[in-house]
Amino acid sequence: MKRFAAALLALVLLATPALAAKPKAGDTLPDLEIKDVLKPADAAYLGLPAGGKSFRLSQIKAEALLVNVFSMYCPRCQTDAPVLNAFFERLKASPQGQRIKFLGIGAGNSPYEVNFFRSKSASPIPMFQDADYALHKALSNVGTPSFFVLKPAGKGFRVTFFLEGFYENEDAFLKEILDAAGIQ
Repeated sequence: MKRFAAALLALVLLATPALAAKPKAGDTLPDLEIKDVLKPADAAYLGLPAGGKSFRLSQIKAEALLVNVFSMYCPRCQTDAPVLNAFFERLKASPQGQRIKFLGIGAGNSPYEVNFFRSKSASPIPMFQDADYALHKALSNVGTPSFFVLKPAGKGFRVTFFLEGFYENEDAFLKEILDAAGIQ
């Protein structure tokens, strides 16, 4: 009986992403490839050629990236979408807005689900599908919502900020993002 309980506990621990090591400042990530069709407005914002069907994070014209991992099925993501949309517009309009770019990755979401979420929330944020969880896995299977600030480092990216959950104070969050990006 004790062996069964120990084996069951080990299985639960291995299968529970929430108990896995979370990203932290200084971690490195590969240059992720996003396989999704670029909408013209998203391509223009990210500095990428229009009409592409995939791109690498390193191709985005920015000194740093703010990446939001979300899911259409995440109640917190749905509730906080209007606040996040306003934050995106504020960041984009700021003097630093051309130096840091913001995008979302729909963990486990198909193109239909991402487009539904984007339409329902009237989001201006570039959002991309990750139906097979490949990007989510590369980002340490984080919960939703999660936020990363990534800076180019060699052939990949260095994590300079990570938050799992939602921020409580928009001003403090903006300052923390810009500080982590090294953009003043």
